[in-house]
Amino acid sequence: MPKKDFYATLGVPRNSTAEEIKKAYRKLAMQFHPDKNPGDKVAEDKFREVSEAYEVLQDPKQRQAYDNFGHVGTPGGPQGYYTGPNYEDFDFDSFRGGRNYSTESAYDLFNDIFGDAFAQNPKARRGPLKSRGADLRYNLAVSFEEAARGCEKKVRFVRERSGREDTANLSVTVPAGVNTGQRLKLKGEGDSGRNGGESGDLYVIVNLLEHPLFRRQGLDVVVDLPLSFVDAIAGTEVEVPTLTGRASVRVPQNTHPGQVFRLRGKGFTELNSARVGDMLLRVVIDIPAHLTPEQIETLRKFTSGADSTPLVKDFQDKVKKIFEGRK
Repeated sequence: MPKKDFYATLGVPRNSTAEEIKKAYRKLAMQFHPDKNPGDKVAEDKFREVSEAYEVLQDPKQRQAYDNFGHVGTPGGPQGYYTGPNYEDFDFDSFRGGRNYSTESAYDLFNDIFGDAFAQNPKARRGPLKSRGADLRYNLAVSFEEAARGCEKKVRFVRERSGREDTANLSVTVPAGVNTGQRLKLKGEGDSGRNGGESGDLYVIVNLLEHPLFRRQGLDVVVDLPLSFVDAIAGTEVEVPTLTGRASVRVPQNTHPGQVFRLRGKGFTELNSARVGDMLLRVVIDIPAHLTPEQIETLRKFTSGADSTPLVKDFQDKVKKIFEGRK
């Protein structure tokens, strides 16, 4: 059995007074007490060591015997080593009657340090400490339309309850306006705690599914609106889907590619707000993939008799100035 230096354990010199030993013990007991270090085995062992050291050094007779035998203490134990109280089970009743200790033991100092509540219930720390249950994560797929309107979704997952696996079936309220990555917290729906500890929480992570037409841009919904070059020139009226229904859009004559039509109030609602985004329709001119030679010739005749298109004319003017500046 290894020799123990109780003075070194408390961090005091061998000629320390009883008050200095008490002060050192109080400081270390506060630092390593299990209540302040739940689940910390190193702190638990250190707490036992400093308590054992104080139990010996605070009693004048035991301290004298310990000092006379150097590091081995009283000769009554195995191989002459000191046999102090057993702290393995944290049975703090052992600090009181039944042993030849002085009236102000480590137990008495616990009362001073941690208050009357502990003194009135000295067996309160016999049982294992409470621990909170683990939080859980659930990835929830939500469509654009569901995110826009809000919805109720059923989730099914496995959690631990009372030391056993439990299959949970819950209903999750998805508020209107949620976006990818946002979390919905269901308090107490995670794993159960141990030894009376509270249950963990369930965090539902929203994942917005891809939509065949819509793209989200903040609160706005962006949609590419393809138009034939004839409709873009002559104008037309098209019907488009929205998050909550459908809408009719009038396309005026001479609409250019990249032009944006705005449908106000057809976007996403902001969470916890009355603010609503818009739907943005971005014009894309669709060119026929295959034209016959006759159709191409007809188009050439058409463009030769028509006014120059604004963008083409503007580009040609800029190119002309660049070339003139290089002469």
